[in-house]
Amino acid sequence: MTIDFIYTKVVTIYTDFLKKSLLYIPVLLSIFTIPNFAQDVEKLKKEQENLLRQINETKKELISKEKTRDNTFKQINLINNEINIREKLISTIQQEINQFERQININNQEIKALEDKIKKIKEEYVRMLQDTYLRRNSMNDLLIFLSAKDFTESYNRYRLLKEYSEYRKQQGIKLIENQEKLKVLLIEIQSQRKEKEESLIKIEKEKSALNQNQKQKTTLVAELQKEERWLKQTLSDQEKRAKALENQILAIIRQAQNVKTEYGKNFKDNMGKLPWPVTKGVIISEFGEQEHPVIKGVTIKNNGIDIKSSENDDVFSVFEGEISRVINIPGYNNAIIIRHADYLTVYANLKDIYVKQGQKVTMKQKIATLYKEKNEKTGTLHFEIWKESQKLNPKRWLIP
Repeated sequence: MTIDFIYTKVVTIYTDFLKKSLLYIPVLLSIFTIPNFAQDVEKLKKEQENLLRQINETKKELISKEKTRDNTFKQINLINNEINIREKLISTIQQEINQFERQININNQEIKALEDKIKKIKEEYVRMLQDTYLRRNSMNDLLIFLSAKDFTESYNRYRLLKEYSEYRKQQGIKLIENQEKLKVLLIEIQSQRKEKEESLIKIEKEKSALNQNQKQKTTLVAELQKEERWLKQTLSDQEKRAKALENQILAIIRQAQNVKTEYGKNFKDNMGKLPWPVTKGVIISEFGEQEHPVIKGVTIKNNGIDIKSSENDDVFSVFEGEISRVINIPGYNNAIIIRHADYLTVYANLKDIYVKQGQKVTMKQKIATLYKEKNEKTGTLHFEIWKESQKLNPKRWLIP
């Protein structure tokens, strides 16, 4: 085996290794780039916690209700709310399961890529060791330098052999590193499978609870369907109250067209950030048109949302503004309308009022207490948001 042959072989093997190592770069870039998975799962878990809290609040309101037509109707609304929340909860758990499935698939692909990479590195490392062993037994490295034509070639040969030796060392380190990465991925995938199984158990539990809610609703609806005349009268009264409040709001808007306050002008920048107008509560009637919970083929319209307070009876301003009007609406008791530049917030079904017309209020300032029916611990707040004559969905503006 000649010196030049040995040198040529070293050059060929080293060059071949360098070319192949470049092929691993995309694999390494694809591996361990999972920045959003943990954040997405954490976000879903927080959403689930919020939904479970709402379910618990609803359950508190369903306990120990006196058996009257009015309370049965309220119970149906509360159960409807619980059904809607539970369906959202099931949806978020399913999204969480889908996230785990996607990540498990990604990890499986990465494990396969790592296993292939480890196999290649092992094969190449063995070839390097064999080459080094043969070279040592046939010719001393010093002779390779001395056999060069001139100093420049000798230096180039020295530099190449040094790089080759360092590369061999790095391949050994890389092999160990990739084996460690493989172990981490295998542990991670086991943890994700366990969490996925736990989520599947949760979803089955929630589906069972949902079925119980639906059975409970069916029973209550059957009871109230016998009272269709009373239900239609109740619906008519609700529509009259809503219309009376709407007329008052529109009158205020017309009067204030040329006199607008700049106080609270940043209201428009706070969608999804506004505090709730009660300390703690649950929405029992959503914004917009919905099917009547009992009477088939009849829709009900809500210009705002109805929040059943579940802690105390205090009512707060959701943003800084100026009191436009304190009014009395039959069926809604007292109501307060607050102007925030181009926006209005409406708080109805109030008892004690702590503000007066023209007064400036701050965010979270206590403005009133809720009206409570006899034998009720807390009341229901009717809450609306308007932008001039346009009704907005308050739920989109409040903190989830």
